[in-house]
Amino acid sequence: MLHTFGLDDLEENAYLALLRLPASDERDLSERLGRPAETVSVAVDHLVKEGFIRRAGNRLLAVQPDVAFGPGLLRRHGEMQRVQTFIATLMEEYRERSALRDAREAVEVVIGAAEVMARWQHLQRAAQKEVKSLAKEPIVISADNQAQRVAMASGIVYRSVYERTMIDVPGDPYQLAWSAANGELMRIATDVPTKLMIFDGRAAFVPLMSASVEPAALVITSGTLLGVLNWVFETVWAGAVPFPATENTLGPEEQRLLSLIIAGYTDRAISKQFGLSHRTVQRRVRQLTRLAGVETRLQLVWHAAKHDWL
Repeated sequence: MLHTFGLDDLEENAYLALLRLPASDERDLSERLGRPAETVSVAVDHLVKEGFIRRAGNRLLAVQPDVAFGPGLLRRHGEMQRVQTFIATLMEEYRERSALRDAREAVEVVIGAAEVMARWQHLQRAAQKEVKSLAKEPIVISADNQAQRVAMASGIVYRSVYERTMIDVPGDPYQLAWSAANGELMRIATDVPTKLMIFDGRAAFVPLMSASVEPAALVITSGTLLGVLNWVFETVWAGAVPFPATENTLGPEEQRLLSLIIAGYTDRAISKQFGLSHRTVQRRVRQLTRLAGVETRLQLVWHAAKHDWL
């Protein structure tokens, strides 16, 4: 137990013997310890020098423990505090380095058309529950997405928000009709901030593509950025409107709202009819106009009549 104070086995036994037994001289101590007198004498000299025992004539006396070991304990306590401070500094550096390392590992850069396509298909095949996407032009990756067909056939849910310009392209080059017919949950938005696909909420694929540069993409698999991208999708999804827009798109309240608009009711008059705030009615009217892909009430009325919404 006393090795931490620099005592070897003989010196520790000598101190304990003097502490527990009446004072004795070196010869008596040597006999009690069963060790040669010369060896015990060397140990005694070291104990006296370090302040663990003292001489009283020929007698050897143990210094009381708190006096003998107190200064050493204080020194070691100070040393431990310095060591703890040093370790805390090392831990801070480790966390900073770890954060940088994790950030590098969390973002994968994929460059080249073939590489981007392969990584995109692999992420879709690995999905188990849901694939979320934001889509906007230009689309460089082929619209013939065989991996999506296989995934949807196996029960994977696809939720997608398309920028309106993609809906208006003649000939349906992006095969949106097939996607809608096969169960993809589709919405449209006037503006989509970025191209994005998220797989099971655990990996995000962000294409960095244009017709004039080599295709590239980022794959994010952890960290704050992945959480932000999930939030971006859900925010855009919440503000988008269902597609395709048919009479079945409108629920009873939307149909009633549209009827009042066609009848010429103002927003305030409609709010009284619904028992809703003026702001809520304005928001619902904006949702209807976005659903129709128009800007004004007159255009909304014309669109509703053309598509038999009522």
